[in-house]
Amino acid sequence: MSQITLHSVSYHYDNPYVNVFSDLTLNIDLAWRTGVIGRNGKGKSTLLGLIAGKLSPRRGILHTPVETMYFPYAIPDISLPTIHVIQDAIAPFRKWVKEMELLANQTDQKSILRFGEILADFEHLGGYEIESAIVREMAEIGLDENTAERPFRLLSAGEQTKALISALFLRVHSFPLIDEPTNHLDLNGRQQLADYLSRKQGFILVSHDRLFLDTCVDHVLSINRDDIRLEKGSLSQWLSRREIVEEQEKQKSEQLLREIRSLKRAARNRRRWANAKERQKIGASDKGFVGHQAAKQMKRALNIEKRLQDRIEEKETLLTNVEHAGMLKLRRVSTSPERLLTVDNITVDRNGQRVLDDLSLTLNREERLAVIGPNGCGKTTLMDVISGELTPSAGSINLPKHLSVFRSHQTPCWQDGLLRRRLKQSNINETEFRHVMAAFGVRGDIFERPLETFSHGERKKIELCRSFLTPHHLLLWDEPLNYIDMISREQIEETVLAFRPSIIFVEHDRAFIDNIATSVLSLA
Repeated sequence: MSQITLHSVSYHYDNPYVNVFSDLTLNIDLAWRTGVIGRNGKGKSTLLGLIAGKLSPRRGILHTPVETMYFPYAIPDISLPTIHVIQDAIAPFRKWVKEMELLANQTDQKSILRFGEILADFEHLGGYEIESAIVREMAEIGLDENTAERPFRLLSAGEQTKALISALFLRVHSFPLIDEPTNHLDLNGRQQLADYLSRKQGFILVSHDRLFLDTCVDHVLSINRDDIRLEKGSLSQWLSRREIVEEQEKQKSEQLLREIRSLKRAARNRRRWANAKERQKIGASDKGFVGHQAAKQMKRALNIEKRLQDRIEEKETLLTNVEHAGMLKLRRVSTSPERLLTVDNITVDRNGQRVLDDLSLTLNREERLAVIGPNGCGKTTLMDVISGELTPSAGSINLPKHLSVFRSHQTPCWQDGLLRRRLKQSNINETEFRHVMAAFGVRGDIFERPLETFSHGERKKIELCRSFLTPHHLLLWDEPLNYIDMISREQIEETVLAFRPSIIFVEHDRAFIDNIATSVLSLA
């Protein structure tokens, strides 16, 4: 089978310098459905960029035996009908047709030869069948036939995602590279896309949605703290193996740490003993003899200490690859009324359209309400109303006086400037914030570079940290997991279950909903 091969590949970014891969060696079969997982900032998108040829290795050899196609990709003209957007993404069929029409009436040899070249490419890539193939593929991915003729710009974000991904599998002799396709898909859209991908052969997929990945991949490439591992099997199988391996590595690391502590105690004792001998020399009557003996003892102690230090360093290098996920903090207000929220028969109109109609709900202390439904059904509108950013056309919202509500938006509020300045303006303790971000796996120079240079995942984690560290009675989370890595999602779940905050949240990650929600509100 053909394989993508990386041999001793190293890559780093400049300005600022960030080392991503060092001496990476991998073989990825083109027939595999490979899912790529790992912490934000560990190099998942960088790996896809290298394979796609968008980036070049600093060192090493990378060989891709086929052309690749990377999602997401730019659309030159979003006003075109969707079927033409997909056509143009696969090959320049429409351009070829126009050129052949012009050449058909030409009789010179150059025009005849050019016509033959274009026709050969057109036929080889399936030009005569391409429109019917697109309609079939769109139906398979969950788009109705009418979508093909609608202008691409009028499609929802989820529909656009599915349309663009369908093109990846219609392009002849091309290998799909799919980078985080679920961020604009609702629950149903994610399931449709996962089922679609499970029927395909050969792609590399970066995603953080556990059930989505589990449905459609047969190999898992995990970018870990200290290494990169490629294993056969579904995500569930990988997670089961991870639990076993982490327990073994945890026990091994604990044994090594005990040995290291023992060696360090021995080194300190040797040093204290040698220093005591050195002090004896100062008060001795026979300075020459005692000085000679003390010098010998000190030299011997230093040699032993050096050997002990070498053994300590050797054992420290053996500490294993367990991803140490620190505990997150969540600062809820300790005293809270039993009933936090009552929504009575609200109706909301936006831009002349009814978004919510006669909706009622209640939320009590420590309840966690998941709001689900297709894109455009009013989930974010409901958040706007509860937070006071939008007034309903009818009905009422009742919140107790002095109730503290914190809202986390889909798009993080802090997009530019320096993080330290933002924290100071919001009266958030920098040390506590740094600890929470470190638990999220974000360390290094986060206070030294502007927010504009942060990844989507890093900015989203900053938004979540704000909600963790701002005292509140009620949290409103609007798609909190967009761009958030799988390990961090598990940490957030553990933190919510441990601290039991009162939350209303919009999310499309089914595993997250199942794990933390105490009730579900479905908006049709």
